[in-house]
Order: sequence, then C-alpha cells, then structure tokens
Amino acid sequence: MKTIKVTAKSGESRLLINEKLENLHKYCNIDKTVIITDNNIAHLYGNSFSNFKTITIEGSEESKNIETVAKIYEKLLGFSCDRHSFIVGIGGGVVTDITGFVASTFLRGVRYGFVSTTLLAQVDAGIGGKNGVNFMGIKNIIGTFSQPDFIIIDLDTLKTLDIKEFISGIGEIIKYSIISGKGFFDLLADNLSSVISKFKENRLQDNALPCSEVNSLLSYFIEESLIIKADIVEKDEKEAGLRKILNLGHTLGHAIEITENIPHGAAVIKGIKFASDLSTREGFLDIEENRKITSLLELTGVPLEIKSKRDKIKEALSHDKKKKGDNIDFIFIKNIGDVFISSIKLKTVMEAIDDMCIGR
Repeated sequence: MKTIKVTAKSGESRLLINEKLENLHKYCNIDKTVIITDNNIAHLYGNSFSNFKTITIEGSEESKNIETVAKIYEKLLGFSCDRHSFIVGIGGGVVTDITGFVASTFLRGVRYGFVSTTLLAQVDAGIGGKNGVNFMGIKNIIGTFSQPDFIIIDLDTLKTLDIKEFISGIGEIIKYSIISGKGFFDLLADNLSSVISKFKENRLQDNALPCSEVNSLLSYFIEESLIIKADIVEKDEKEAGLRKILNLGHTLGHAIEITENIPHGAAVIKGIKFASDLSTREGFLDIEENRKITSLLELTGVPLEIKSKRDKIKEALSHDKKKKGDNIDFIFIKNIGDVFISSIKLKTVMEAIDDMCIGR
C-alpha cells in the first residue's frame, strides 16, 4: 500500500493506494459509522461492510440531486447520528459526490471518507474535496469544498467494473497525461491499448484483473494521476486559479455528458478533442501535437464526433460555472505538458461548436 497526503485549508486527506475494502474497519469506528453506497456495490461487496449501518441509493447520475440528499438526511436522523458520527461513501463518482455533500452539510459538517470502486472515482471524482449535486439539469451546480479523511483505492474492485466505466476513468487519466507531460503521455500512448485489451479479455473470462504487468501499469497510471491532482489541489483547493486546469476537456464535456447521456469520462474524451482542436484553431497548439493527442484519444474506442444537438450544448454551456458574463474560462493546450487558462468569448466557443458539431 502507498499513501499520498493531500494537505488543504479545509483539512488533510490520505489517499490509500492498493488498500483493501475489507480493511475499512481500521479507519473508522464501526458503531459510529454510516455507509452510503449504491445498489450494485451493495450486491457485489456488501459482505465486506455488513457490520456497518448502511444507506443504499441508486448509483445513476439521475439520483445525484437534492431529493436523494434529503432522503439520506432523514435516514441519518433515524440512525440518531450526531457530530461524532462518521460517514463513508463506497462506490463511484455519484456516491462520492453525494456522500461528500451530505457529510459536509449534515449538522454543519461531520467527518467522512471514501472507498472508490470505479477507475473514474479512484483517479478523479473522489479526489480533491469537491462535492456536488445536480439541480435543474445543471451538473454539480450545488456543492461544497471539504476534504475526506481518507480515500481507499482498492484495485480489486475494478474487476467487476463495466468496460464503459473503465474507459470513463481512462478519459481522466489522459487528461492528467496532457497536463503533466514528463513522459506520462508517451508511456500512456505506448501502453494504453494493451491495458484496455487485457482488461476486456480478463473481464469477460473470469472477472479477474489483467496480468501482473498490465496491472502494474494501471497502478502506476492511477498513482501518477493522484500525484498530479494532489499537487494542484494543495496549491489551489477552491479553484481560484490553477486548479481550473483540471477542467481540461470538461467545459464541453459536461455539456456532452448531459445531452448525449454518456459516461462522464467518455464525454471528457470528446471534450479534450474539442479543446485540442480549438487550441489549434486559435493558434496555440501545432497540428502535429494535435495529432498526437487525437491518436491517444482514439485508442479508447470512444467516437470523437460530437453528436449532441447544437442548441442543447449551447444551453448547457450557458450555465457553466466558469462563465463570466459574455466570456468563459477555457483550458487551452499549448503543448503536451503545457496547458493554460484563458478567458475567451463564449460566442467564439459557440462558433467552433457550429463548425465541429455534427448534431443539428
């Protein structure tokens, strides 16, 4: 097991890489802890936390709303929870988002932790202290900043992960590789196809993780992603500046996720392609670097075309949290390993969408 610490103003968080779900009891008091999880995780891994009080929710994006939060508050009160209680979210990004939001608002805040069971949650969604729920069709428009005490990252839970959700996590890993450079991008480009194909083979055969060599690579991809994010979060927890670069591919990605109803990471992959093309269009990124990024994105098998209706994408963008009047903070790529934030006219982004979007 390897531990990475994230030290932010709202608290310190420990990322426990290759720790096991069954060791959860070592990090919290069973009698004072309530688990929040989804139906699928409860079915697959419920025996690992059967001694805990548990609240089970639907794990879909549609359940990430105020109504679900209210039901959880009601159940916490039914368990007689107080400020000494501890909450643990076990699941993917939906569960970690809801758990973090509930814990940071219930009784004005109680301590909490996560066991992230999807690749997306392990490398991104559960990390960094951003907790949010959707409202009126707008993604994560209501939320808080607070750090979990710990995040258990158990790679064994990936063995039951659907391939689409696995690719969703890969989308965020690609984002980190573009931000970082430093060989991470090239290593990913050289090995991603093998990692994905081996995951597919083993997933279909016996629900086992890939061979040790590929599993070691996947562990490295996760660790490197966490190091990059931890460093950025420590410098800018509340996204005042630097942390915005973690939104690479997300400006359009969030809009695509909602309008095409596809997994978050798949939408981010499409969003990174758009960001890369717009960066070239605006004269920041040369064509050859754009091609390298496109080639890496293509290895995921996610179609890079934007099929959403243009008007729906534009409507979603108009509610983006990075929007400021007629401008929006957009994450551009100058080189692999060199991304930057620049305010751009929303009209310019909309024009690019008109040219690049195949939806009508």
